[in-house]
This record gives sequence, C-alpha cells and structure tokens, in this order.
Amino acid sequence: MDNPLTVGSSIWTIVVTHNSESVISTCLKSLEAATISSRIVVVDSGSKDTTIDIVKRNFPSVILCRETNLGFAGGCNRGILLAGDDAEAYFFLNPDASVSSNCLEQLAKSLDEDEGLAVVSPKILHPESKQIEYAGALLDFQNLSFGAFNSGEVHFGQSTQETGRPAGAAMLVRRSSLDTVGPMDASYFLYWEECEWAVRFHSNGLKIGYVPDATVLHSLSHSTGGIGSKVYEYYYTRNLLRLVQEVKHFSRPATVLHLLPLLSRRLRGILISRHLILLTTIVRYRALGTWDFLRGRAGHRPGLP
Repeated sequence: MDNPLTVGSSIWTIVVTHNSESVISTCLKSLEAATISSRIVVVDSGSKDTTIDIVKRNFPSVILCRETNLGFAGGCNRGILLAGDDAEAYFFLNPDASVSSNCLEQLAKSLDEDEGLAVVSPKILHPESKQIEYAGALLDFQNLSFGAFNSGEVHFGQSTQETGRPAGAAMLVRRSSLDTVGPMDASYFLYWEECEWAVRFHSNGLKIGYVPDATVLHSLSHSTGGIGSKVYEYYYTRNLLRLVQEVKHFSRPATVLHLLPLLSRRLRGILISRHLILLTTIVRYRALGTWDFLRGRAGHRPGLP
C-alpha cells in the first residue's frame, strides 16, 4: 500500500509550456480558483512568444523556470526537482487545459480513499462541444488497444474506477508512487511517455484511476498541431514503436511489422478523403519516425519543434 493522501496535503502543480501565450492565462486562472490550493510551477520549454511575459506579469505567485526545449516529460521532471521537500503529490497539467473548481479536491480525495492508487486522471472534455476526450483508457499490448473510453461521447457520472493508463494532459501522481517507479522517461520527448510510465506503475503493483467527478477542459494539441502535423506524426510513430518493442521484447524490425496494420489504418481514411497534402505529411513523418526507431534514435529530433 502507498501512503495516504488527504485534501490538505501539499500538492504541486506542474505546467510545461511551449509557445502557450493563447492558453496559459485560462489555465493558471482556473488553478488559482480551485477549492484546494497548490503551488504552481511553470516550466517554459523554449517559448518564442510572450508566454513568459504573461506569467511574470499576471501570475506573480507562480514559480517560473525558463529552459531550452525539454519536451513534455523533461519539463515535468524539471518541475518535480523544483517542488519542495514537503510535496506529497504532483499534478501535471497541460497549458491548454483548465480545471473545474473542485477538480484537484476530487482527485486528491480519490487517492485518499484508495491507497493502492498511484495516479489518477479526471474526466477530460472538449471546451466547446463538451464531448469526451478521456474517461479512462486502455493499455492493452496484446491487442494493441490504447484508446480512450467513450471518446467523442457525452459522459454521465460514475464512481472512481481503475483504468489502463492516465491522461498526460491532466494527472495527479502520489509522490511515494513516483519515488517507487522513478520519473517519466525524458528520452520519449513527446507522446507515449505517460503510457511508458503506466507500464512501470502496473509492474510495481500500483493502480491507475479515472475520477469522473473531477473535470478538465482541454483544447487538444495547441503547441504540436495535433494529428496530421509533422511533430505529432513523427513522435507518435517513433515512440509507439519504441514502447511496444520495450514491452514485447521484439526486435525492432519485428516491431515495425507487428504494428504495420495499426499504423496504416488511418491512412486508408485519408486516402478515401483524397486529402493529398495531409497524406503526404503523414506518410513522410511516419516513415521518418519509423526510420529513427530502427536506428535507435530517442529524444528531440533536430529540425522539429
């Protein structure tokens, strides 16, 4: 069993920014309006816009750390180092996300009620449509199923439940659990790092939870461009291949063959829509991600943000 966590515990919120000027104010204002407080650390990962100026000017109580582009996992790990020795939990939140007023309270309560939970994520909704982005998710390496439950649907409340993986956009992690498994693997840089982390939590007998009474609104992929962008297609492909290879202990060429049906599935939809420009980008950067995986390349790829 892990150490109990109460709503009065010391929680540190870590927000990693990268050219986040259009969203960071909404994110930080929502945290300041939360029913339980947390110390907030913003780790800026090489922004070229006014993100840093906005934080300095409008949020003086926020601890601001300026870094080169560390990627998501590297930025989160830097935030952990900045947190005080009294931290009992870390709340990782994307800058394009905003929390409901009781979100942190409900997440902390869920950890307090089940000491076996290491990390919990809230219900995550699209800010305009209120459709579900995350309500728990699979982590099934046997069937290569990693999708979120109820994605795109309207969701009705239920109790906290165990699930396969957390949502990287918003997750509260018990410090003692993090001490057990170690921080996220910064060499993933972007995408799939929370899934690799989930593998380690599960391997140590720790549980991952979904808390529907906690809510986050999330504007997906503001800094990477999302599905179809160079950044997304490259890191998504390379790191998915890497994760499956590490879990299944395949050779790298065998991993590519094993995942080929999954990686090519969405291409059929693009072909049907005849969106040739998007198709060209996807094919090129998935091929580059596959090639770099076969070469054993990790971390940031020069030439990509």
